[in-house]
Amino acid sequence: MLSYILYTLFILSCIVLIVFVLLQPGKSDAGALFSSSVSSTAFGPRGTASVLAKVTIGAAACFMLIALMLSLPVVTGSHSVLQSTAPENLPSPQASPEQSPASEGAGATASPEAGKSSEAEKPQASPAK
Repeated sequence: MLSYILYTLFILSCIVLIVFVLLQPGKSDAGALFSSSVSSTAFGPRGTASVLAKVTIGAAACFMLIALMLSLPVVTGSHSVLQSTAPENLPSPQASPEQSPASEGAGATASPEAGKSSEAEKPQASPAK
């Protein structure tokens, strides 16, 4: 619920910031930017800040603070996959009964006892020492 409120305020502050930045008048005319006259300085005295400047500063501060709050995992409820401690519930593989190659070739017509008798007839290989 908190994340929905923060996202709403975030989008609202974005819109307000864009609108009020575009509404502000330029500091100087376009010809003064390319001339060598130093009639207006970029960081000169401001005097009193207008209402547009105050709203722009407030919207920028809200935008930055809300962006920082939304990046916190506590607020959004997200968690890292690397930090999960829940055990995985994977099914363990069951040991299947081994069949001899002779019984595999017989298919479904051979009975399970026929496969056992063929295994008994085959000589077992002794392990090498």
